[in-house]
Amino acid sequence: MKTKLLIALLAMITTYAVAQEKKEKPEKVNVPEVVKKGFTSRFAAASDLKWGIEKPGEYEAEFTLNKAEMSALVDEKGNILEVETEIRESELPQSVKNTLSKDFAGYKIGEVEKNEQKGITSFEMEAKKGEAAYELAFDKNGKLLKKESIKEKDND
Repeated sequence: MKTKLLIALLAMITTYAVAQEKKEKPEKVNVPEVVKKGFTSRFAAASDLKWGIEKPGEYEAEFTLNKAEMSALVDEKGNILEVETEIRESELPQSVKNTLSKDFAGYKIGEVEKNEQKGITSFEMEAKKGEAAYELAFDKNGKLLKKESIKEKDND
């Protein structure tokens, strides 16, 4: 009986280990040279570069630059479409901080990103208070651009 229990336990551990190994291995993405050139022309000093496909014809590069975690969306012609940079809440413009303290008092602010797209800068973050959770976006003047309810995701 102990032997069968031990074998079953080892089988479960092995299955779990293999499943975790598969999750950790990212799918290799074949990135066209023109896309790589477009990226490196702006981010030559990037490190820890990982490529993914956002949607057909658009590639996402996740990387570190000057100790900042960043991502860039690059089209199939090598054009940079969007750049996101993780920032600290303390790095938000005062106008955004003012709107947060006025309209979202008591909310816990999660990951904050500076987003640059088509020459426009915005700031995106998650805000949570009790059961209420939102994805927020502000322009540089503190104007609320987006307030989208976030549903809790199952942690499988």
